[in-house]
Amino acid sequence: MHIGIDLDNTILDATSAHLKYYNIASGQSFTAEDVNDFYIYRLYGWNRAEREAIYHQYGHDIHWHSSPFPLAVDMIQQLFQHHQISIITARPELFRKVTLDWLKHHNINYHQIALVENKLQQCISAKVDVLIDDGPHYAEEFARSNKSVILYEQPYNLSVRHDSVLRASNWHEVKDHIDNLALKLKQTNLTLSDTM
Repeated sequence: MHIGIDLDNTILDATSAHLKYYNIASGQSFTAEDVNDFYIYRLYGWNRAEREAIYHQYGHDIHWHSSPFPLAVDMIQQLFQHHQISIITARPELFRKVTLDWLKHHNINYHQIALVENKLQQCISAKVDVLIDDGPHYAEEFARSNKSVILYEQPYNLSVRHDSVLRASNWHEVKDHIDNLALKLKQTNLTLSDTM
């Protein structure tokens, strides 16, 4: 099975790192409990241009100092042994090197990486079977397109409700969903081959 995996707030805790550096930039002292929006910069009252300037200034440090979620690395290593893994992140190309360095530093194995905004098109083009992501807009877009998605639970995506959106609050649950999807895919392929 071909699995697409997002980075920020899916494999790693991006919220804490963003808050640390956004607080430095703003003089504020927001904590993770204050975050209920996928777009953290809105908490600070910044517009997109202000956010871009601060993100470009601190982005390297934000991405390098983000910590993996518990069990994420172990589970991805297990998945890598049996599946094709593509890292699919909306990070800009500017942060490709720090992203690759971070993945290597944390011993995260993968087959391909794509830094793209349009994850649905990337997944269709690369024949990805399921995307693991925290973005509520990505989950809804995939659900509307009848594409499998596992939504890694965050405070800002709790309102997403769709029958084809699988929710996971930790990497054990992600792995369980992947195992079930892989079994269904295998059964479907066996059924198709029997009818030929």
